[in-house]
Amino acid sequence: MMLIGIDGNEANTKIRVGVGQYAYHILWELYKQNKDDHYYIYLKDKPLSDLPSENNYWHYQVFGPKFLWTKFALPLHLLFSSPKIKLLYSPGHYSPSFSSVPTIPTIHDIGYLNFQKEFTKKDLYQLINWTKSSIDRAKHIVAVSQFTKNELIKTYQIPPEKISVVYNGVSAPPKISKLTLQKVKAKFKINSPYFLALGTLKPNKNYPFLIKAFSHFLKLQSSNVPSFQLVIAGKKGWLFDEIKIILQKLGLTHEVVFTDFISEEEKWALYHGAIALVIPSTYEGFGIPAIESQIVGTPVIASSIPPLKEILKDSALYIDPTDTGSLIAAFQKILDPDLRQKLISKGQLQSAKFTWKKSAESLSLLFHQLL
Repeated sequence: MMLIGIDGNEANTKIRVGVGQYAYHILWELYKQNKDDHYYIYLKDKPLSDLPSENNYWHYQVFGPKFLWTKFALPLHLLFSSPKIKLLYSPGHYSPSFSSVPTIPTIHDIGYLNFQKEFTKKDLYQLINWTKSSIDRAKHIVAVSQFTKNELIKTYQIPPEKISVVYNGVSAPPKISKLTLQKVKAKFKINSPYFLALGTLKPNKNYPFLIKAFSHFLKLQSSNVPSFQLVIAGKKGWLFDEIKIILQKLGLTHEVVFTDFISEEEKWALYHGAIALVIPSTYEGFGIPAIESQIVGTPVIASSIPPLKEILKDSALYIDPTDTGSLIAAFQKILDPDLRQKLISKGQLQSAKFTWKKSAESLSLLFHQLL
């Protein structure tokens, strides 16, 4: 039996994206799988109703002060409270500034070092300095991909044996009826066969490149072929003004649809209805949308960058994210029924490898190995 602490704050939010989704699903799977260990979930606010209920093995401890909670409240609580846990796991980058117990942070990616203009000065300062502090003080580190592990080794000169790869998982998709899909398409004014891109508008997503390639693709279509649309689903972000200018110049204000933030049901419906998911990114830490798309039988066009090739293997149609011609060709190729079926079959086999159950099993095994 082990006593394990978890910083549960990333999971304890009403709108969960990115690390919040990761933390929420990891908590639930550890809760379901646990037989003997005692987990102490540390929070600055009382747990939301959709988090696991307390039982003899699952305990919530809520305390403050909330200001700089991870830096001060949490380490002081660990020092003076009981029972004494054996290790502290963080589903996000940040661990306490000092800790009386061994810490294990989870590093999702270090893209902020390459895309510093995407962040406010305050957020960037925290990402750079607090992440480094967490890494320096950690007993062990979890990375969500081999790519992220390699980046950490190269950037921070960390011994490889100090980092374990625990892949992200993907939730089982809900059933989406034809009526639901019709409603979602009507809401966003989608009235043609469409390609889907998913994610906040920010530079690494490479959306200007995607839109320009899509514009060229449309010009190649003969008049007796149905028109196509490109749906970009996700928060508009600060890049939207630049993209709006591109759309006006190209005359694509109706052909390119921006949904802004979408619900889980809308997300799965859009996956179901798409010709293909397109990920033209120049940088990713993992690429969960690719796996989600494959689970529902929608093929993927992806950048040939290391993290995407790592998780997708030969189940995607790859493009060069700097070469418009390669994406235009991929738009054409993915319409071929034989190629589509081949990618769909491979995608469903590949996506089955990534479940939250497997992620939590790997984490639990790691906890036991470290103690």
